[in-house]
Amino acid sequence: MAELLLEVKDLRKYFPISGGVFRRAVGHVKAVDDISFDVYKGETLGIVGESGCGKTTTGRCVIRAIEATAGRVLYHDDEQVIDIFALDKEELRLMRKQMQMIFQDPYASLNPRMTVQEIVAEPLICYNIGTSKARQERVRELLQVVGLDPRYMQRYPHAFSGGQRQRIGIARALALNPTLVVADEAVSALDVSVQAQILNLLKELQEMFRLTYLFISHDLSVINHICDRIMVMYLGEIVELANTDTLFSNPKHPYVEALLSAIPRPNPRYTLNRKALRGEVGDPSNKPEGCVFNPRCLYATELCRTSKPELVNSGESGGNPHFVACHYAGELGLMGAG
Repeated sequence: MAELLLEVKDLRKYFPISGGVFRRAVGHVKAVDDISFDVYKGETLGIVGESGCGKTTTGRCVIRAIEATAGRVLYHDDEQVIDIFALDKEELRLMRKQMQMIFQDPYASLNPRMTVQEIVAEPLICYNIGTSKARQERVRELLQVVGLDPRYMQRYPHAFSGGQRQRIGIARALALNPTLVVADEAVSALDVSVQAQILNLLKELQEMFRLTYLFISHDLSVINHICDRIMVMYLGEIVELANTDTLFSNPKHPYVEALLSAIPRPNPRYTLNRKALRGEVGDPSNKPEGCVFNPRCLYATELCRTSKPELVNSGESGGNPHFVACHYAGELGLMGAG
């Protein structure tokens, strides 16, 4: 059994909707709505779904980049279990050395007025780690690890391509030797050829530094390449969570079937068998009764419109649990990626 690193329990994040003369809260956007999952040491857990499904909010709540409305995140250190949400400001600051983030846009996440050396060394300065010379050597080492020439460490971000800037962001995230890295759409702003290079780099770094990734993406092809398990979200809820191979070959939720059917194939003779969804993505401030996916589901019945399905283990798949939130998970015989 893999060793547990994170336990996320009953996580919620509601954003208030203000209205009226006095700008009082008249409702809430339920960006993340009562989700629970585990993350194991050394694995890559992918979070996937359409824009607005809550995947980025989930990642940021887990490391307290934003404050959650409710729930708990338990971090399993070698000697103790730490409740991330119970830490005070100074305790959280120290805990952040263990949890770092790689941001989506390499053009916006780097300060244009700082050199590469200053950007990568900034976490070391914040925690008063090492002398000036030691920090400079650490920056050199990190740049070499991510595939950049240390000779360019006095240059500014505008002198680098998108892929090179993302490598700088990765070097910055690794500066404090973290255990958990949240990669929020880390390759979505890059060209496809550069995406492959960055994904391969992330896998190499994971083995080198024994990292655990929470990898957020909307691209199932990317998720398939790098992730060990996949968590699929819709309207702030988990609809399916399974091993990557299992989810691609044997999906049990209609939403996941529709996502898999839309993956392009590099074969001109392949006939795409799309499972086109009806309607539009739901409103997280006015979620439907019953199953959140029922207004768009091709298989929905009256039960789906009145009763909310629980996320339950539908049975072991190759020795791995397969969680799904669907009343008919064992009956539909859905089409996989093929």
